[in-house]
Amino acid sequence: MPPTPPLPTLYKARGLSTKQPVCAICVERTRGRTEQVRLGYGVGVWLCAGHASREFQTRRGGRDFVRTLSGVWKANGCLTAARSRALHGHLASLAGPETRPRPGSYTWPALRRQLEAAYAAGTRPADVADSVHAHYAAWPARPPSRRTLERWAAQRRWLTRPPPT
Repeated sequence: MPPTPPLPTLYKARGLSTKQPVCAICVERTRGRTEQVRLGYGVGVWLCAGHASREFQTRRGGRDFVRTLSGVWKANGCLTAARSRALHGHLASLAGPETRPRPGSYTWPALRRQLEAAYAAGTRPADVADSVHAHYAAWPARPPSRRTLERWAAQRRWLTRPPPT
């Protein structure tokens, strides 16, 4: 039976500094200095220059960084709620700002489909505008303007997308 190669350990690892922590990802293969990266939620992790770099932390929208750290923490049985929140926060910070609410007519998709079906049947925007505004007058949201109702008719979307029956 051939001899088994030695398992890597930090006990006799050569070339590692004993003055600073090893990289949480590289562990016994850490080369160079490490730095503490603060992720928020009281979570900090020591990483080598490569893993602490902006390029690694933002690669694939931050998913490489998050998957790697969560895998390391799960394997060590120390993926806490705070660490999980910090990783989710990292992804959220890279996702950019949330999209703003869509304006005006985009908030009325069901009404638009209903009116487009009526327009496809030959109804004119002027014929439905008063009834739409009267029906939605007591609602907290304002209904689409007359001009928007006219635009919906002029766009004639039912020609490329049949209206629901």
